[in-house]
Amino acid sequence: MFTEHLQRYAQEKYELRLPYLKDLKEEVEKAMEGCSFEEQVLMKFLYGTMPLRDAGEYDFNVFLGFVRHSLMVYEHMEWCREIPEDIFLHHILYYRVNTENIEDCRQFFYDKLMDRVRGLSVRDAVLEINYWCAENGTYESSDNRTISPITVYKSGKGRCGEESTFAVTAFRSVGIPARQVYTPRWAHCDDNHAWVEVYVDGKWHFLGACEPEEVLNKGWFTNASSRALLVHTRTFSDYSGETVTECLGQEDLLVYYNETATYARTRLYEIQVVDKESNPVGNALVSIEILNMAEYCSVASLYTDSQGKVTITIGLGDIHVRAGKGKLSCEAWISPEDEDHAVLCLRDEKGESSRDVWVDTDVRAPKDYPMHAFQLTKEQKVKNRDRISKANQMRENRIAEYFREEVSASPEKNNILRLSAGNFDEIYRFMNGDNNPDREIMLESLTVKDYKDASADILESHLKGAAPYRKTWEESDKLEVYGKYILCPRILLEEMTDYRGFINEFFGEKEKEDFRRNPWDIWKYIKNNIGFEPKLDYKTIFSTPIGSLKLLQGNPLSQKILFVAICRSFGIPARVNPVNLEAEIYENDGFVSVTGAEEGTKHLAGEKGKLLLHADTDIVPVYYQTWTIGMKKEGQFVTLDYTGLKFNEGFLSLDLAPGEYRLITSVRLPSGNQNASEYLFELKTNEGKAVTMHFRTGSMEDMLVDYVINDFEVNMKDHVGDHTVFASELMAEKANILAVLSEGQEPTEHVLNEMLEQKDSLNTLNAQIIFLLQGEFSLNNRTLQKVLKAIPEIKVGYFNFDEGVEPLARKMYVDPEKLPLLIVTKPGLNAVYACSGYNVGSVALMEKLLCLSK
Repeated sequence: MFTEHLQRYAQEKYELRLPYLKDLKEEVEKAMEGCSFEEQVLMKFLYGTMPLRDAGEYDFNVFLGFVRHSLMVYEHMEWCREIPEDIFLHHILYYRVNTENIEDCRQFFYDKLMDRVRGLSVRDAVLEINYWCAENGTYESSDNRTISPITVYKSGKGRCGEESTFAVTAFRSVGIPARQVYTPRWAHCDDNHAWVEVYVDGKWHFLGACEPEEVLNKGWFTNASSRALLVHTRTFSDYSGETVTECLGQEDLLVYYNETATYARTRLYEIQVVDKESNPVGNALVSIEILNMAEYCSVASLYTDSQGKVTITIGLGDIHVRAGKGKLSCEAWISPEDEDHAVLCLRDEKGESSRDVWVDTDVRAPKDYPMHAFQLTKEQKVKNRDRISKANQMRENRIAEYFREEVSASPEKNNILRLSAGNFDEIYRFMNGDNNPDREIMLESLTVKDYKDASADILESHLKGAAPYRKTWEESDKLEVYGKYILCPRILLEEMTDYRGFINEFFGEKEKEDFRRNPWDIWKYIKNNIGFEPKLDYKTIFSTPIGSLKLLQGNPLSQKILFVAICRSFGIPARVNPVNLEAEIYENDGFVSVTGAEEGTKHLAGEKGKLLLHADTDIVPVYYQTWTIGMKKEGQFVTLDYTGLKFNEGFLSLDLAPGEYRLITSVRLPSGNQNASEYLFELKTNEGKAVTMHFRTGSMEDMLVDYVINDFEVNMKDHVGDHTVFASELMAEKANILAVLSEGQEPTEHVLNEMLEQKDSLNTLNAQIIFLLQGEFSLNNRTLQKVLKAIPEIKVGYFNFDEGVEPLARKMYVDPEKLPLLIVTKPGLNAVYACSGYNVGSVALMEKLLCLSK
């Protein structure tokens, strides 16, 4: 069944990996002997290519379940047999999609889907499976821990990365090759996105996970992806066959493939790195970075060849590039829309960069250029809308049934139980174990996502393990410290395990007492005993404390998680600081960094400098939206996480460790372009530094865009009678203000009141105002009645919000979840401005923009 090339590859990779398995090596080898020949080939392939931490986290039989299922679908699913070997390995067999928790779940999905796809073509099966996915999962914003596909099913919700992992699992379970496709950051808005590609009839086709359509190669993100700078997919090995795509190279364990040209206009761009004598610099790291969320996000890491060159196919927008080797580095902006190459000269950045001064940059996003324009027929739209409506109802009904009214508790407990969805029994069992008040304290310390997959037995073990240390902290009136930093089992984004029990058995009594007396010895132990092999790592997955100790391996953040776990297990309050991700212990009424210091020394709380920021503009400073601050570590700036931090009356004071810092500000324009600035400075111990924030709001002209919205039907009831007209006809003669209103809701009420205030100018406006409402019942709203009376020339039309709002909003790159949706157009469908939700002064702004756009 498998080629000799694969057999040799799997054997070689497996043999290279065995020494890293430590005490698990003998166990794995013995289990391997019980497998058939074909199972051995695939198991060796998995063990030889998987992120090393997975071997320490999951039992041999978990991986064997994936192997046996893939062999079963290969044998029984006719469409599986013509699939190239490398695609079968990477996109049917492979157990991991991204960073999700792993469970042997393929048979579960297979059993749910087979009756629905039996007898269908592969193409029709894909479309049907995505409807099933919508019946069982939908989007929900959440933290960055990726839950398993089973947990998505049980909770009915997940962010886009979890939805796509869920859908890929569903497709792979019935032998359809599928992969997650990812744009790490958009260029035109502050976000990212993941979707799915499936291999059908010898080609890859895309679709939105849990967002079914009647055809392939269609999704809400089609327009957005045409503005992407980089779209990639990944595999967990470099095993390849005849299917070749531009390889971005290997980062850690993973191999990345460039799919940007499928979705957007691109250019093959060459970057050469030279030294100050213009000699090529080989093996220099070149980081491709996108300005998004007011930080430079690295989306690809390339190494120069002997000529100092790298090439990449990239979208046509402005990109920040950082190159470095040793102590030399260089940063620059490149513009693939304007040229196809750049030369970067390495230098001592500290000596030559501009410091203590704001440096401005205008950053252009790629222009809208849909690569996959497709219009559904009216029948397809109706069918799709009806099926999605039914899918939503089925999902909501199923999830609601998990909550059992007969065992309901207090409002606070009921809220947690509702959030737990399909994990209701586990959370309820722990919640009601006895009257121990720490049960409630522990549940409050967890994340919302933890309620969906936490095990009652694991929570119970942590409850008992922490109990001996409660009295000390209760007597000192610091029960909150105990609850958050000893009792709480959640440290960062690792999988939750019973690490206390394992750690207590792993260390001897003398080691435990030594660690309690001097917690710094815990970090010394970790640095001396826990290794790290970057080429076998997937840096965005964290090992559990148990996994790190089993393999004596863990990436830097996993080592910090292990430190905190050992501390908490021995009654020492500890945390990973959410701002700088350093491990800290609680000492003398405050947290002290252990890992942020020189090895073996304490990083004293007094070793700080103070930064005073002043914002005196109309722009509200919002962290990860309009500004960030990064600290230089190992030659590059790492953004500090001050999510939610706010200025107070225009001022903000930060206590920072001594070092080099970079402030970045960004003002996002409606076009997706950004007015950006950065400020480099150094902060010394006990130094105070004041910086005035610099936000560049731009001109009125910067607010204008140039998009053509798709035509749509509007039902009109006027002097002509009840009739349907296309928007292109309705809007053809004059410029227009198009207002999609949700009457009675506060944002719409604010906009209507602004219109009443501006009625005199609106009555003389040389443009049409068109209200789009859900139905005639909307006219019962009193504020709407007042506006129509005060501005009698307003035209009123009706259209299907479920079908029409999202395409309009997506085309204008504004939030489809927020109404009202306001769009300014020239005569016809050429739109120049849009906003969603309520923005103060939006009506007056639209009037001004109408004058500018003529």
